[in-house]
Amino acid sequence: MNTREQTGYFYYRKTKGAEVEILRVFAPVPYVELPSEIDGCPVTKLGNYCFAPACTLPKETLATPHMQDAAITQVCGNYLESVRLPASMHTIGDYAFYNCRCLHSLEFTPALQTIGSDAFMNCQKLQQLFLRCSAASKTGLRQVLAQIPWNVEVTFLDQDKTVLFYPEYYEAYDEIAPAHIFGRKIVGEGFRARLCFQDDMVAFSAYDAIFPKARVEESAQTLCKIAFYRLQYPFQLSACCRQQYADFILAHKELVCQWFVQERKLTELLFLFSQKLLPIQQISYALSLAAYAGWSEGSAAMLRLKQRYGKEGNRNNYTFEDF
Repeated sequence: MNTREQTGYFYYRKTKGAEVEILRVFAPVPYVELPSEIDGCPVTKLGNYCFAPACTLPKETLATPHMQDAAITQVCGNYLESVRLPASMHTIGDYAFYNCRCLHSLEFTPALQTIGSDAFMNCQKLQQLFLRCSAASKTGLRQVLAQIPWNVEVTFLDQDKTVLFYPEYYEAYDEIAPAHIFGRKIVGEGFRARLCFQDDMVAFSAYDAIFPKARVEESAQTLCKIAFYRLQYPFQLSACCRQQYADFILAHKELVCQWFVQERKLTELLFLFSQKLLPIQQISYALSLAAYAGWSEGSAAMLRLKQRYGKEGNRNNYTFEDF
């Protein structure tokens, strides 16, 4: 069998095709990186209830050596925080992450195509998905998103990084007849955003096309996130759609500054000024927010900008070198 993996130990079983299905994980930390192979066989599946708080292992279960190591613990339930799946893994079993309430990020590759029933039930903190591929790749992202109705950011970790924000949605039922007949409706543009795929690839033009309707239904905070990520990572972004996002950011400039100052996002704030998506006059407002919040790094950066450009409103030589 395999010697000790750097990321932990595993209960597993082999399929008839000489592939490995991981059934339980033990590790010294709540951040798990699963191996690509065990005992010379590719790891292709997360078993049912793999990370759930409690599960019953089948009789044919195997284990990697040294399970008696006292430094490790069973990684499941609220202990689990982050998982990185190998490129060999194509399936997540039923309820694999059931009740993993502290799980906040999942990283996978285009190989992942099959997601079991309720795989992410009660994982509302899972708000970061990372894909090790280009945003133009065919992936199983649509299947993953179909089970995550809450707010989630998707990052494509290609050389040209791309980030998309998918807002939450929920189902509501209205009684439409005295006979207790209910009509189902879906509230939130997040549902339509999750349908913007073609041939298992993100359809960016369709994603951008929902923004006008989203402006009617979604909060300004949600819309700011959608707009900002499309502007910062403009993969397949048309000039027309770029303008609609830029106009929205400008119309909500105070809210955008509040967001970035609150979350200490200096790089993002400087990006907006460097691209002239925020007017130079807004530097004073951002400076006051940073100072009030006790954010010394942000205050210093805004102060340097203000000093560099002198009187507010002067756009001559508007560059952002040295920042």
